Amino acid sequence: MGKLSFLFLGANSPWTYGLAEALAWHYPTHAVQFYDWRTYRLIRPTWSSRIPPSLLERSIRVLPTGYAGRLEKLFRFYLQQLITHWCQKLRQVSGEHPWVIASEPYFSPWVRKVPSERLIYYNFDDYVLYRPNRKDKILEQEKELIERAFITLCSSYFQTITLQERHPNRASYIHHYPHGFINTYLNSQPQNSPEAMTVGYVGNLGDRLDWQLIYQVIKACPEITFVFVGGRDDPGIIKPEDWQLDREAVLALSNVRHIGRVPSDQVAKYYWSFAVNWIPYLVNHRFNQAACPTKIMDGIASGRPVISTDIPECRLYPEWIKIFYSAEDAIAQIRKHLALSQKPEAYENSLKQLEFARQHTWQFRAQKLENLLLQD
Repeated sequence: MGKLSFLFLGANSPWTYGLAEALAWHYPTHAVQFYDWRTYRLIRPTWSSRIPPSLLERSIRVLPTGYAGRLEKLFRFYLQQLITHWCQKLRQVSGEHPWVIASEPYFSPWVRKVPSERLIYYNFDDYVLYRPNRKDKILEQEKELIERAFITLCSSYFQTITLQERHPNRASYIHHYPHGFINTYLNSQPQNSPEAMTVGYVGNLGDRLDWQLIYQVIKACPEITFVFVGGRDDPGIIKPEDWQLDREAVLALSNVRHIGRVPSDQVAKYYWSFAVNWIPYLVNHRFNQAACPTKIMDGIASGRPVISTDIPECRLYPEWIKIFYSAEDAIAQIRKHLALSQKPEAYENSLKQLEFARQHTWQFRAQKLENLLLQD
């Protein structure tokens, strides 16, 4: 009888890599990043600076632009053979065919040689939103994965329900599997007071944020410092859209501090430093509706209060994330939390929050995945 092993295809993001890393503390795991030449030159990706577990192997494959799109058929045989090779190497170690985790629909033709009973589809977004002009192709690829995979994991509850309704014959094999967080994000010094009178946001400063609401809140709270940790994904725009003008107006306010982009391994200290963390997302943004923001668990792991607009995934944690429905509501909640942060019970609340957070590390997520595989 062999032991579990995993081939994780598409571990490009911090959260997908976080799961691969957690699995590798107990099981032989090979994490693979895929890039086309243009994207690779643009972002120059690197692996996390954390020392990887001894059971983790990591690979980056850089291929010509179009390898997963218009040129996919040209590269299909090569990628199928490459995946077969990686599976064989893991099988030599574990004694059984590895579990293959496919985290994007475009992997579907490349994993056709993987036995269905060893295939996992990991959905962490509504992928159609990335390429609306390829909607039919993406849905076709996703359907193939869901119908072939042993189980499907969805990071957001919204996507879980959507895919269960879209594929009723596979509904019982589609599971909600929210993002975890890396252990180092858990606030190890909750007794240290945060920076007084601060509200912080960590993430890209893009169109998913409700910049008009943010502006109203910040203008109404001149005594509070609002910190934004994140970069702009749209530098050098010649003709900015309205939301971009709103964003620049926010960043120009005197009580705003813009830190800029920082490596993912270094953002925990910012979460810990804020007296209040907030997620001021646009409620009707389709990405926000379908997503499981990493800010949820990262914020909860800070031990500091977290407030959010009415995003579906945030509603799942009413004890730890307070929803606000307007600028006025946000202002009232921020001032309430800032006042409470000066009282002794703030530390007690922080400890309770951190105790909850400990049950949602990537290590716990990896254990849940093992349970799902054994259960199903």
